[in-house]
Amino acid sequence: MNHMDHMHHDESSHLPPGIKVATNVKYPVGARIELLTDHMSDMYHAKAIVDGVYDTTVYSVTYNDTNTNEQITDHKWVVDGEVKYEGSVEVGEQVTILAKHMPGMQGATGTIERMTTEPVYMIDYYSSDQDRWIKNHQWVVESEIKSGEE
Repeated sequence: MNHMDHMHHDESSHLPPGIKVATNVKYPVGARIELLTDHMSDMYHAKAIVDGVYDTTVYSVTYNDTNTNEQITDHKWVVDGEVKYEGSVEVGEQVTILAKHMPGMQGATGTIERMTTEPVYMIDYYSSDQDRWIKNHQWVVESEIKSGEE
C-alpha cells in the first residue's frame, strides 16, 4: 500500500523537541514555492507557501500501519525527534515512529529507507483533490521544491 492512500494527514504545527530553525536557507518562511514531489496524490506541481525551515536529519521509512497492518512503503518524511532509536541509526535499521502525520503511524516499527540532512520544510499547499489549502504539511526536503516565481 502506498502512503498516498492515507489522505487524512495531521495539520497541526506541532514540532518535535529539539528541532532547530534553519538559517541561510534557499526558501525562507513566507516564500511561494512549487512542489516537485508526490508524497500525496495532489502534491506534484502544487503551489505552496513555506511555514518553517529546519536543520535536522530527515528519514524515509517503511512501516506497517498500526490500524490496518498494511505496509506503507517509503513514507517521506519523518525527522529526528519523530523516531526513536538507540545510539545512532543507519539505512536498513529499525526505529519506532513517534510522528502522527497519518493515522496508524504513531507507535509503528519502521525501517529506515533513506536519510538526508538537507533543509526540511513545513508548508501549506493547495490540494486540487480537496479544493482547499492543506496547512502545516510535514515534511518536504529542499530538493523536492522550486521557487514559485520561476
